[in-house]
Amino acid sequence: MRAFVTGGSGHVGGNLVRELLTRGFEVDCLVRSDVRSLENLDVNLVTGDMLNAKDMAALMSDCDVVFHSAAFVAVEKISEDLMFKINVQGTQSIVNAAIESGVDKLVHFSSIHAFKQQPTNEPLVESRPLVSDPRALPYDRSKAEAQKLVLSSKEQGLNLNVIQPTGIIGPEDYKPSRMGKVLSDMANGSMPFAINNGFNWVDVRDVAISAVNCLNKGIDGQNYILPGRWASMPELSNMVKHITGNRTHVATIPFWMSYLALPYSTLKSRLTGVRPSFSKGSLQALAIQCRNIPGNLAEEHLGHSPRPLEDTISDTISWHIKNQR
Repeated sequence: MRAFVTGGSGHVGGNLVRELLTRGFEVDCLVRSDVRSLENLDVNLVTGDMLNAKDMAALMSDCDVVFHSAAFVAVEKISEDLMFKINVQGTQSIVNAAIESGVDKLVHFSSIHAFKQQPTNEPLVESRPLVSDPRALPYDRSKAEAQKLVLSSKEQGLNLNVIQPTGIIGPEDYKPSRMGKVLSDMANGSMPFAINNGFNWVDVRDVAISAVNCLNKGIDGQNYILPGRWASMPELSNMVKHITGNRTHVATIPFWMSYLALPYSTLKSRLTGVRPSFSKGSLQALAIQCRNIPGNLAEEHLGHSPRPLEDTISDTISWHIKNQR
């Protein structure tokens, strides 16, 4: 079988491509300029305008399945027009192209952030309403809107699944992601303070496995939440310390205190040109979240079985050290 992957050169896409190759797929990857995550892999790199459905349909014409993982990921309120163009219009284009080219199935990568987090004291399951508040973070709104249009395309005869991972971490994180940068900073000893809060973290490789499992196991039209395990920042930092043998943080600070550091973090980012390790948006995501994310449907249908978080952290730090990140 041949798979068409958007975002193949990203963190998720690079791991997805590796999983597909392991299962004997031929893979066409829609890429831009940075293809480090695909170096030395037996894949076909293609270029094109993701917003042009006809271009995309032509590229998909020989493919059996499409995995749409390309997205503009940012929890800050930045480049909102570009974010919606990529996350919503780009998704609509891929859906239209998949229908026109007659592929067997589309697997769309959404996010846990597409869901309303309130009420936070109830389990977050697949039937939870999607974000609709115009005051919500742009990324959350864009992923919710994209998911709605993907699910509505089932009416046009497209076989599909939507997957919604929690916080993704793991190896092959070349750019790196925000959490990849955080873990790297912990390993380098450049993050002396750990915020007393956390998130549900899932290994990018487990996300890739469950995404490919959708092809044979996913119920048509169903969305699947892919969780891992909740862990605090101090807990992650201690895992990194156990691996490196070096001190990773000197103190744990109350969550509210992290807001006081925002002006300094923003100023440092502007002076260095490096994206800050945390922002108002990322703190908002940590402040309002459901901790109870059972993931029973993905476990039952897809065999989703997240590996121990300690193994994920160990593999991620080893990868970052090897690649000097």
